[in-house]
Amino acid sequence: MLTQIQSHLVIALGLVAAVAVIAVILAIIALSVNAKLRRQVRRWKSIHETADLDAVYQNTMGAVGEIRATLERMEQEEIAELHQDLKNLRRVLRSKVGTPQVYRYNAFSNQGSDLSFSVALLDEDQNGVVLSSIYGREESRTYAKPVMQGASRYPLTDEETSVISQAAPTAEPTGRRDH
Repeated sequence: MLTQIQSHLVIALGLVAAVAVIAVILAIIALSVNAKLRRQVRRWKSIHETADLDAVYQNTMGAVGEIRATLERMEQEEIAELHQDLKNLRRVLRSKVGTPQVYRYNAFSNQGSDLSFSVALLDEDQNGVVLSSIYGREESRTYAKPVMQGASRYPLTDEETSVISQAAPTAEPTGRRDH
């Protein structure tokens, strides 16, 4: 019977030892978690002396609001600047020559090809120049006539009038027009 008691004692002692090892492991884990929490609390206290999380939240939201307001102001300034740039580009673009139009024709009925031509170089307001080259067997002549609002102070030929009308803008571009 004594051996039976001894064997029970050995088993109980083994269980107590196992529980003691588990307790030591749990104590080490608890100390590690505690140390981590202390570091976090110190970090929070460095953000705000009293570690008042409501105050920290309010300060953070205030800072976010200021950043948003600054970004909106910057965006509005950039939009205004882009709008002004667009107005300037539209103004400049109106005064640039659009797609040149060419009208080829036979100036003299006794010659067999369309070597004479008129070219209209006009902006959106129909201002610019019409160039005409009259081809002949013996000589060719070139003329330039200024055009203002689709007309010229010099007499225009039918071909020049035709090429000017071909160069007229057919539709308004999309978007607002700033004059």
